[in-house]
Formats: sequence, C-alpha cells, structure tokens
Amino acid sequence: MKRSAIVGSVIAGAVVLALGGAGLAWWLGSAPEPAPSASSSASPSAEPTVDLPTAVQEQVDAYADACAEPAAAVPGHCGIVIPWAADLAQLTSVAFRVEQRPTVAISADGGSFAATGGVLVASVTGTTRDGVAATFTYRTDAWTLRGDIDDEGDRIVVSVR
Repeated sequence: MKRSAIVGSVIAGAVVLALGGAGLAWWLGSAPEPAPSASSSASPSAEPTVDLPTAVQEQVDAYADACAEPAAAVPGHCGIVIPWAADLAQLTSVAFRVEQRPTVAISADGGSFAATGGVLVASVTGTTRDGVAATFTYRTDAWTLRGDIDDEGDRIVVSVR
C-alpha cells in the first residue's frame, strides 16, 4: 500500500521536507529568475534545472535520518523491520544508529526509486517474558526505502511507500 502526504513546500527554489502522516512528499521546482542587472545582457536565460538524483538522495537521507530518531515503537514507512518480539514480551523504546544511508537509484522511466544498501543498527529495550528489563541489538546491511516519483506538471512529488 502506498501512502503519501503533502508535507513540504518550495521556497524560492529550495526543497523543504517535513514529516507527517505515514509518508513523505516534496516538490522540486525552480527559483524565480533574478532581474537583470545593469552589467548583464537583456536576453532571457534558460530556467535553472534540478539535479533529480541529487535532490532525491538528499530528501531520502533526511527521511532516513528522521526514521532513525529514538522512538517508543518501530516507525512505519521506514523500511525497518525488527524482530523484537522474539526476545521481548513488551517493547518500551528503540534507539537507532545509521552506519550508512541507503543509496538512491531512479528507475529508467523516472517514475519510481529504490534506495538500497543502507546499514542500520537498532537497540530495543523492553521487558522479557520473565519480567526482566533487557536490551537487544539488531543490525541490517540491507536497509531499503522505495517510493514513487510523480510529475504533476509544475512540480515533482516523491512519495515513500
């Protein structure tokens, strides 16, 4: 199931990200052209272009960092699966350490992306079935985030699934 939310905005061409709901979305646009100065020519210049792979990687990095914030539960839509129930009866907190963020690859048609190869360590704290407080550590070398890239004419919306 794919979920996305409008949670960002473009301010003078800058990409701004905020987390909300169960997904991620941002827009990529171009900044308004500055007025010509006395020393510049009066001919119109080409619109600035957005380096899509770099912009997507930066936003996925920010999203991954937000996913790795300490929490009371495993965050959804972050590509994180922790088998804590094998060791604990009750989970009270999760602390993460990002050793390597996932690397973005955009599909040939530009309609989706896969960010793969991330390395994530999670330390979970809770209560065992014996009623004892305990902490267990889990590691993945295959942390992955996937999503879609939608061209809506004047903006590009990227959603993490």
